[in-house]
Amino acid sequence: MQIANRLLATATAFGGLFAAGTVFAADFGAPMPPPQAVYPAPVYVAVNPYCMRWTARCDRRWGIGSPRFARCMWRHGC
Repeated sequence: MQIANRLLATATAFGGLFAAGTVFAADFGAPMPPPQAVYPAPVYVAVNPYCMRWTARCDRRWGIGSPRFARCMWRHGC
């Protein structure tokens, strides 16, 4: 009787391990797609010759950073 009990316990243990293995090996759907590489847009300022000229003129007249420089640039659309 002891041999039968040990055999039954061993078979139950292996059956449980086999059942747990099939649960972990189950299909959970398609794999996630790889993340898309997101590259930041290049940072550059479009050069407008008209505004370059007025930047130089307003700078000579009022100095960069002053309120009058900002007003001068605004009046010329830059």
